[in-house]
Amino acid sequence: MNATVDLKRRLGSLGLGVLVLGVVYGLAVFISTDARLEYAIGAILLFCGTMWMGAKSKGNWLSAALLAAPLIVVFGFLVLPKWPVLWPHLLFWLITAMIGSHLLGAGRPRRILSISGAGVLVAASVWYCMGYVPQQMARSRSHFRDASAPAFTFRPVSDGPVPTTPAPGKVLVIDFFATTCAPCIAELPELAGVRGDLQDKADIEFVVVASDVGGDTPERFRSFAQRRHVTLPLAYDSGGKAHTAFGLTGVPALVVLDRTGRVRFTHEGYNASEMNFRRDLVRFLKTL
Repeated sequence: MNATVDLKRRLGSLGLGVLVLGVVYGLAVFISTDARLEYAIGAILLFCGTMWMGAKSKGNWLSAALLAAPLIVVFGFLVLPKWPVLWPHLLFWLITAMIGSHLLGAGRPRRILSISGAGVLVAASVWYCMGYVPQQMARSRSHFRDASAPAFTFRPVSDGPVPTTPAPGKVLVIDFFATTCAPCIAELPELAGVRGDLQDKADIEFVVVASDVGGDTPERFRSFAQRRHVTLPLAYDSGGKAHTAFGLTGVPALVVLDRTGRVRFTHEGYNASEMNFRRDLVRFLKTL
């Protein structure tokens, strides 16, 4: 009888863990790509879930581990290969589950220890979200360099002046983009803000570039920009030739060419946790 009850509780913990996973990934897909928000929601749900399960199973470690397992395993396989600097997500989530499982279900000594651990975890989480994540996410994707650029010519998509190739004496900021890419869309307001901050710098040009590699066509790209009220110049990279020539592997991908046409900066990927993305890019462009 006890074995049957234990099995049901463990299956219940695993099922609840799958639900937590669904909520966290639904948030990431439909609401925000911010890694900090993803971490915080995951931690809150794990804490509440393991605290509830712990009260029923008297602080069972295995139930807590099973509840946290779906989120930890899926995040480890799907997200860490792209963002390895986020490995503390896994550690903090596991610690959160263990603390939650003993907050209500354990005896008084362990409960006091769990409350103290929860306080330390909250403090560590604040540092992690406000200090570590923004800095590491920006550092892992930003690359300063001084290299020759491949020859390329884009096809204009939007009306008005569109930089289709580097112009001597001008800085060119290229944003390789796809209309189906959520991080690309999330990055657009930041890039528009950078352009606004540098509106008095006529020698710094911007262009957002789509290609058929991501399934876009010039017409689809133009229609997307009209619906989203995108005011940045738009261009098209047929066959993704320029994207490949720059050695880029995905989108969004930012490339900055200096006044002599040399590659000075690249930034692949985007996450809303990069709090200083706009400020840092503006500062860098002003130095060229």
